[in-house]
Amino acid sequence: MPESRPVTAKTMKLKRDLDKAELRAKQRAEVQLDVVNAEAAKANDKGFMLVKKPEANRTLFSQNISENIEYLNEKKYLTGAENSFVFKLAPYLQTNTNALTDRKTGQFFSVSDIAKKLGISRTNASLIIDGLLHKGILYEFVNAVEWKVYGRTVTQRPFFMNPEIICCGDKSKLDAGIVDLMVHYNILERKGIKLPIKAVRLPNARYGKLISRKQYLEIRKLTK
Repeated sequence: MPESRPVTAKTMKLKRDLDKAELRAKQRAEVQLDVVNAEAAKANDKGFMLVKKPEANRTLFSQNISENIEYLNEKKYLTGAENSFVFKLAPYLQTNTNALTDRKTGQFFSVSDIAKKLGISRTNASLIIDGLLHKGILYEFVNAVEWKVYGRTVTQRPFFMNPEIICCGDKSKLDAGIVDLMVHYNILERKGIKLPIKAVRLPNARYGKLISRKQYLEIRKLTK
């Protein structure tokens, strides 16, 4: 057996110092409720109120933009099949980008992936997706070089949901790329669809955001 080392006074003192240091660290990390309560009383006397910050909810969710959906319903813009298809895609939207992805792998969905997830044939999925692309509900990023060389897309083409219909994430932090793509083609506006809530990206802004139609029109006047 290995020989045990004797515990010296110096070792004992070092241990006590470490214990004290650990205790002080814990005390600094702990919230001193008596101090907080005292400060809260002072704040109340001056008409202010201290409120405990709520715990962050990390549940993933997509938000329907109700005013726009109601407007599209009134205009009968989407077919029944298209309407159902759009809302079935909501669980697969990537936060902030609205890209259609596999949540486990982060990979973009292909037409075949979407068909498999929704339990329909690839042919039907392709037809509905093409209709939604032409109507400005879905968008896709296509490699311009591939179109020039091959006349078609060769690599996988990412699909994105229009955040004016369903938005996954912060409505004030929309992905700049998808918003710029939407503004460039402006499909809905060109088809006479005047949504009450619009996506814009201000000059030099890092993100896009959803705003009222009134604000949207004012910004268009200023940026023309």
